[in-house]
Amino acid sequence: MNRGVFRRLQLVWACMLAASLAYADELPTASPEAEGVSADRLTRLHTLAEQYVNEGKVAGIVTLVNRGGRLIFKDTVGSRSISDKTPLKESDLFRIYSMTKPITAVAAMQLYEQGHFHMNDPITRWLPELTALEVLTADGTRVPADAAPTMQQLLSHTAGFSYGFDPRDPVDRAYREADLWAAKDLDEFVNRVATLPLKFQPGTNWHYSIAVDLTGLIVQRISGQRFDEYLAEHLFEPLDMVDTFFCGTGGQGASIFTESSLGTNGRQGHHHRWLDSRAWRPLEFKGDG
Repeated sequence: MNRGVFRRLQLVWACMLAASLAYADELPTASPEAEGVSADRLTRLHTLAEQYVNEGKVAGIVTLVNRGGRLIFKDTVGSRSISDKTPLKESDLFRIYSMTKPITAVAAMQLYEQGHFHMNDPITRWLPELTALEVLTADGTRVPADAAPTMQQLLSHTAGFSYGFDPRDPVDRAYREADLWAAKDLDEFVNRVATLPLKFQPGTNWHYSIAVDLTGLIVQRISGQRFDEYLAEHLFEPLDMVDTFFCGTGGQGASIFTESSLGTNGRQGHHHRWLDSRAWRPLEFKGDG
């Protein structure tokens, strides 16, 4: 993946965080044997994590094993990043990347449960910017979409959108040129998406995509709240998810470690550093990742 593109993706994906062990602190513990698990076999998890760190595949790993609602194994290996050899702690915060997707889906389904939309509703009901979507055909021409994508298609990655990951793909090249992740907010984001072709007619295929980012904007427009504020009020605060948020402030920044992504050869490639705690600030673009 192009480094510049990944860096921009990082600003969206990487700004929602979760504590690795906040959940573990609330679980009762038990010995592996009491839960029918081999303690000897569990040590293989430590061996494997240590191997990944020694081979340079990851900087550090925190491992938890929950059996029957009881914590039977926890282990921490490695450091906070390749450049920062401070030992990784159980209390450090991790980027959760695309695990923001189920969070966004829960927010959408809350609104569905309240009767704000039906699964067969066209997304253009809330995203009129996407009224004139086109599909890029095999011969390189654009044709109008047969119909606007529905909410069901949006939520299932069958709407025809993409991410821009594959530089060999003409649709993905258009995504890169549109520089979606430079958008200042979700409104500008959807305006940029409106200029891009779909990979296929809505509902005819599946492709991992920006669909959930668009879902975040729909949540924002239905609720009348900024997306991050909606999540805080309706998910994170009620569930006491105090370490899940879009951007760190104050002392939280000190708990966030840096990390590396895997290169094409399976070893660590690009090094991506968090903004340090002194430089952290709210982001205008708060979408899913």
